[in-house]
Amino acid sequence: MSPLRQKIVFVLLICLLGGFGAIFVTRSRAPHTAPPAKSEAAEAALPAPSGSTSAGPAASAVASAGPVPSTSASAGPVPVANGSSSAGAPPADAKPQALLDRPLKVVSLGWELAAPGMLANEGQTPGPKSVFTAAGLDVRIAVSDAMSAVEEALARGGGDENGADVAVVPLPTFIAAYERLRALSPEVFFVAGFSRGREAFAAKDGLPTGPVKGDVTLVGRPGAPSTFVGLFLLDVAGVPSANVKVVAPGSHDEKEAGFIAFDRTEMGADGAAGRKIVLTTADAPKLVPLVAVAPRGFIADKERALAALAKGLLEGQKKLATDPPGGARIVAAAKGAPEPLTLLRRLGDVAPASIGDNARMAGLSGRGALTLTTLFQRSWQLYRGASLLATPPPEAPPIATNVIAALARSGALPGGDAKAEASKGKLEEGAKPLVVFRQEKLDEEALIDTIGLLAAVFERSVVRVSVTSGAGVDGAKTKKVIEAAAGRFDLESGKLVAPKKAGAKGAAVVEVMALP
Repeated sequence: MSPLRQKIVFVLLICLLGGFGAIFVTRSRAPHTAPPAKSEAAEAALPAPSGSTSAGPAASAVASAGPVPSTSASAGPVPVANGSSSAGAPPADAKPQALLDRPLKVVSLGWELAAPGMLANEGQTPGPKSVFTAAGLDVRIAVSDAMSAVEEALARGGGDENGADVAVVPLPTFIAAYERLRALSPEVFFVAGFSRGREAFAAKDGLPTGPVKGDVTLVGRPGAPSTFVGLFLLDVAGVPSANVKVVAPGSHDEKEAGFIAFDRTEMGADGAAGRKIVLTTADAPKLVPLVAVAPRGFIADKERALAALAKGLLEGQKKLATDPPGGARIVAAAKGAPEPLTLLRRLGDVAPASIGDNARMAGLSGRGALTLTTLFQRSWQLYRGASLLATPPPEAPPIATNVIAALARSGALPGGDAKAEASKGKLEEGAKPLVVFRQEKLDEEALIDTIGLLAAVFERSVVRVSVTSGAGVDGAKTKKVIEAAAGRFDLESGKLVAPKKAGAKGAAVVEVMALP
C-alpha cells in the first residue's frame, strides 16, 4: 500500500472513532429500576407449573430444575396461562353471574309462607344484602290470600307484570287445584316447610273405632288443608271418602254434621262449633307440607335458578328462627301485611323444612313411608272419593326431584336437620288411642304399609300393633309384623309396641297413642 493511501485510511479511522465517541457521550440513558425481590409468601402464592402435556420440552426442563431462588435479581414475573402477569382474585365489586335474564317472580298463599323469602331478600324486592342477589337472582315476592289469584299468576307466567314463575302453597291446596292448572304441567320441586297446628279436626263423639254404617257428614271447605286432614283421619278410622259428604261451613247441614275440619287461624277458638277437637296438625307434623311449585318446563330449564331460590328460602328460615320478632317486624312493614303480633301467631303454625326433610319427602333418603308421591296419591284418592275432584290422577305424580337432589349433592344444609323423638315405647297408665285402624281380614303386606305410614305421620307418638286370634293377641304374628315394618321403614326402637291384650275388635289393629 502507498504512503498516501495509508494516511487516508488512518484519517478515516480517526474520524469514525471520534464520531462513535460523540454518539456514546450524547445519547440519552433510561434509568434502570430493578424488580423488587419476591417474599416467600408471594412466591408461595404463585401457580405451580402445569402438568399438561402441552407445555413442551422447555417447560419440562424448568419444572425439573426446581424453584428459582427468590434472591435472584433477574427473576421477573411468572407468566400465567392467560398472559397476565398476575393471577389475582376478581375485583371485590364484581357481580355474580345472572342465573335468569329477568326477575324471578314468586307468589305465596299467605304472608307466613312468604316470610322466609322476604327475610332472605330483605323485602318483597331485593335489598342491599339480599341473599338471592348474591347468588345471581333478582327475586320479586307477591302475596295473595286466595288460591284463585295464585292460579291466575301462575297462568300468566313470570314474564307478565302480574304473573309468577313459582308458587308456595300447601300441598293439599295444590292438589285440589291441579285439574285447573293441568295445562301448565305444574310440579312440586321443593318443600318450604310444614303446617304445624293450624288445621284441626273435631267430632261430636270422637273418631269411630268400629264399623260405620251409611254416610257421614264433614264440615269443611273444598281444597282446604284442614278438609284433607279430616278425610285422611276418617279414612284411617274406617270411613271411606266415598261415604263422606263434605258440606261448606254455614250450610244448613252444619249443625247435624258429626265432624268438622277447620282452620284455627281463620275460625278461632269457636271453630269447633261445640264439638271436641280430636287432633291438629301439631299431632301429625308432616301431614301438610308447604311446597314450592312451578311449571315442568321451567323446572327443567332453570334448575340452577330454582336451587338458588331454595337455598335462599333455607337461609330465610334460619334468620326467622334466630329472631322471630325481628323477622315479623320486617314482614309486617310490607304494604298489606298484618300486624307483627298477628304475623307471629301465623308464623308459629309453620315449621321449617331442612334439606334432610326434603330428601326424605322426595324419596331420595331413607326408607320412610311418607313421601310427596304417597301424599299426592292418597290426597287425590280421597278428594275424588268425596267428589272434590272428577278426573283420574296424572299418570305420574307431579313431583320433580332434580332441584332437591342438586341441593343435597352440594352439601348445603342451612337450618339444621332436627328429627322428632318418639316416646321410646313408654306409655302412661291408662293412655288412650288417638287414631285406630282396623283390618277385618288379615293382609300382612297392607298392614305393614299402614303401620309405616301412621308411624311417619304421627312421628312423635308411639304406635301400638296387635294381630289377634281367637284367644286374643297372637304374640308371634304380632312380633313378626312389627319387625317387618320396623325393618322396611327404618323405624327407631320403641316406636312400635305390642299390647298385652287386644283393644278394638279386628284381625289386626293399629293404634296411634295420644301424647302424654
